[in-house]
Amino acid sequence: RARECSVSASTCSSNCSSGGNSLSFTVAPVACRTVRKAAAKPAVSGRPLACCLQERWFVGAAPNPHAMVATTRPFATAAMVEASPPLESIRNVAIIAHVDHGKTTLVDQLMKQSGMGLKVTERMMDSKDLEQERGITILSKATRISWNGYVFNIVDTPGHADFGGEVERVLSMVDGVVLLVDMVEGPKAQTKFVLQKALAHKKMKAMVVVNKVDRPQVREHGEVENEIFDVFMQMASSEDQLEYPTLYASGKQGFCAKSLEEARSQSRPTDLLALYETIRDHVPPPQPEEVDAAILAADEKGRGFSMLVSQMDRLAALGPTVTGKIFSGQVAKGDKIIAKSLQGETVASGKVKEVTVVQGVERTPMKKAVAGDIVSVSVTGFVPQWTQTITSNPKVSSIACSPIDPPVVSVKASVNDSPLAGKDGKHITMHAISERLVKEASTNPAIEVAQSPQRDFFEIRGRGEMQLGILVEEMRREGYEMTLSPPSVVVVPDENGNMQEPWEDVQIEVNSEHTSAIIDRMATRNAKITEMAASGDRQILRFEIATSSFLGARSWVRELSGGTAVVVSEFKELRPVGPAPPRDRNGVLISNTLGTATAVDLSKAAGRLGTIFIPEGTPVYPGMIFGESNDKSDIDTNVARKHDGYRAASNFTAAEKKLEQALTYILPDEKLEVTPKRVCMRKAILDATDRKVAMKDRSKMVQ
Repeated sequence: RARECSVSASTCSSNCSSGGNSLSFTVAPVACRTVRKAAAKPAVSGRPLACCLQERWFVGAAPNPHAMVATTRPFATAAMVEASPPLESIRNVAIIAHVDHGKTTLVDQLMKQSGMGLKVTERMMDSKDLEQERGITILSKATRISWNGYVFNIVDTPGHADFGGEVERVLSMVDGVVLLVDMVEGPKAQTKFVLQKALAHKKMKAMVVVNKVDRPQVREHGEVENEIFDVFMQMASSEDQLEYPTLYASGKQGFCAKSLEEARSQSRPTDLLALYETIRDHVPPPQPEEVDAAILAADEKGRGFSMLVSQMDRLAALGPTVTGKIFSGQVAKGDKIIAKSLQGETVASGKVKEVTVVQGVERTPMKKAVAGDIVSVSVTGFVPQWTQTITSNPKVSSIACSPIDPPVVSVKASVNDSPLAGKDGKHITMHAISERLVKEASTNPAIEVAQSPQRDFFEIRGRGEMQLGILVEEMRREGYEMTLSPPSVVVVPDENGNMQEPWEDVQIEVNSEHTSAIIDRMATRNAKITEMAASGDRQILRFEIATSSFLGARSWVRELSGGTAVVVSEFKELRPVGPAPPRDRNGVLISNTLGTATAVDLSKAAGRLGTIFIPEGTPVYPGMIFGESNDKSDIDTNVARKHDGYRAASNFTAAEKKLEQALTYILPDEKLEVTPKRVCMRKAILDATDRKVAMKDRSKMVQ
């Protein structure tokens, strides 16, 4: 058998034999090949080869599973990690940045150049299908990288504001952060958000990597650095946090330098050595919490083990799994553990089913983990909850937990009751929807789920329409059918009982010719412009706006700008509930017949009535929305007639809406039907006559 991996080492060889069998290793500048010369299992120092692989022995090195030097490499396929490495060799660090500034690409390069022999694919950490399709990170993920005798526990985090909860929950696991900033774009709104959350931890060490220095656009020397320093001045919780190193890198090309001049020179580095060394030197090793002597005496096995539930997953074959930093003590498979609330009460008990670590993207079992290391602990007997502390002794104190920002947007999910219900999905009952939503809430702290008193719908709360849209899209692909209400903001009472609604800071970067149209449209939604700045031929507009008024804004901003605008928003504060935003949408085209939409009827409607949302061949039913009318009135018409073929259809293009676009498009008297095969808008009341009666009743109530 042969194993090959890229290495940068001089040629060397080592032979060992036992019972006439030999195993030879050859390490060359390009490839390393291990050749098995005999059919019998060879042994090294009396130990089987399988044990060497499991314990990750190295050529010319002692059998330390974590020791590594530049001229050696570990086996890439380890069956088990014996124990945590020495505390002084551990570095726990998170990669944080604005969306699309290159976090995941940089992590790919860190894994590729670590010397671990990992087969790295593009954006390997983005393992979910939706992450690959949309090019964004949705979930925070931790991985372990060994480099030059050190172990880097690296946490890749999302950059989009809707998934900010993923960033907040993992910051308690790390001792340092690498802030990535685009060389041309500079710090953005989400850059400030994630840095503020990180620097709220006073002992957090930050370092800056100015990424994409190979981009052709050039800014004045020191301009981006000054903007970054201004952000640190606003966010730092101690003077020490203002002393941060700055590196210059290209995650795509895989190099990093300690100065911009070096990064742009002909003799620039070809690797990330500067980044590895800066993490090693700037980020301190973890400091375990001290454990009382009485607890140590009573708990010899766990030695006061404690871990905060920071990240929760349900893994196949392992079950409920907590990923986080061990604050104190040690843990191994089979240990008895309990769960404690923030108030210190014991709420559950169980056992450790498995202790694992992720190396690259492969999960590896671990015999024992100690304080300071980031590991995954799978439990049996109970399901851990957010903010809980799992510990081996009831006298160990609960770990303090920083609250995350509250959800601001909600939708109501109920069973699909359209005429086509049940034809596409396999999970169509309220019970099935309930189980899936409860499962999501148990693993995602930024999602809240509440059932209505009548048990006829579930209210799903999240950070934004994208986060809710991602959840619904995942459920749709899993075979769920449901009906969704339009999104609404989450209002909460203040101490005097007055209702308050969320407001957001919104930044829109747009070409100069579209600036006036954007400002006028935002003004109609009662937005307040706070800043306007030029950046080349583009304008950066900053607004304050109520979340209720901003819902759906990304769609029309995209249309007004021809898809060139960049929109970023973040939660600002709660303010008294204001007037409802004005309706700025036209009426809709509604099918009045059950059947299949034909090209002839759709082309006629496109020519006379408005914009078409569906292609020909789409199943339709009475009350289903298939387009937008040219004026404010709704129009019921038939687009499923049977034709003899003597009429030719004129050309038309269907402006199909994706799930999030459709969700923010619909009005309170409309719903969104979601199935594995269809995403279609419809009226809440399907029958046209019943809709007219309901409209008259509403008019009388207003009068």
